[in-house]
Amino acid sequence: MMEVRTDISKVEYRLASRINQRTKLVITDVDGTLASFWDYFVPALRDFLRQMSQEVKTPVSELAEDIGRVVERHGTHEYPWLLEETGFAWRHYEKNPELFVERYVKPFWKTLDENRKKYLRPFPETLNTLAELKRMGIKVVALSDAPDYMARIRNKQVFDGLLDAVYALETVEPPKDSIFKPISLEHGRQRLKDLKESTDNLKTRLVTLPKSYEKPCPSGLDMVLEDFEVYPYEALFIGDSLKKDGLVAASRGIRFIWAHYGSHLPAEYEELVLKDLKPADQEDALVLREEENIDCRPPIVEAIAARYDELLNHV
Repeated sequence: MMEVRTDISKVEYRLASRINQRTKLVITDVDGTLASFWDYFVPALRDFLRQMSQEVKTPVSELAEDIGRVVERHGTHEYPWLLEETGFAWRHYEKNPELFVERYVKPFWKTLDENRKKYLRPFPETLNTLAELKRMGIKVVALSDAPDYMARIRNKQVFDGLLDAVYALETVEPPKDSIFKPISLEHGRQRLKDLKESTDNLKTRLVTLPKSYEKPCPSGLDMVLEDFEVYPYEALFIGDSLKKDGLVAASRGIRFIWAHYGSHLPAEYEELVLKDLKPADQEDALVLREEENIDCRPPIVEAIAARYDELLNHV
């Protein structure tokens, strides 16, 4: 296994010269590009941590780091067993997981779902831009690292019918022999079932990818290109992450628009997201697997966008 350490502040990129050609496909990231899930996740988690800290007499930073380790292991903040897998759950509720679920798990997800319905909104001009691309006959596909069940619910709430397809990662239940197994699986299983059933009538096709296809692995991107019968030079990629979206686009020579507007957190979120949720021993590293044949060239940025609609200048 090869480890490549990437500091975003040191990533070298160059502006590509404008290529006069017809774009047939726009590949877009979702979180931080079409909308910000932080707008509903952070307030819900922040309030939960404050309440939990008072009840169990444990510092917020300690509880947040515990949850952060689960996030880091699974690569998503919306892992269905996010709380059940924490050290806190095992230390205090191993013999009574039902009480833990009733006291902490259910209230947390209920608050998160309510916040999502209220606060998940597309970035300015995003919906108009997607509609304009459709009018122009350009296909638009979302390639997301979100778990498929959350990709479904976010798509239904905000973008359904404006995207031609959404490719997202499978939601994998922990294996029975995992040393990090949750104290209970039942609530997470039921949550997955309920949310999937509530999105059975999606207009947009959803494709579930193996977890190993997480960006910057190019396998998901290759599948998109094949499914839509498009060559790399006929595609345009837009995303907020240089080390994920930028690298995967570069690996196939696809023009890349850096959604710079989505790469910065509101100041009130920074301490929780960038400090408290980060495990103390976490290295700022990007692990790339040799067997996935990832091209590690730096991103080639055609443009740095301050708004989503700026991609229309490059199609």
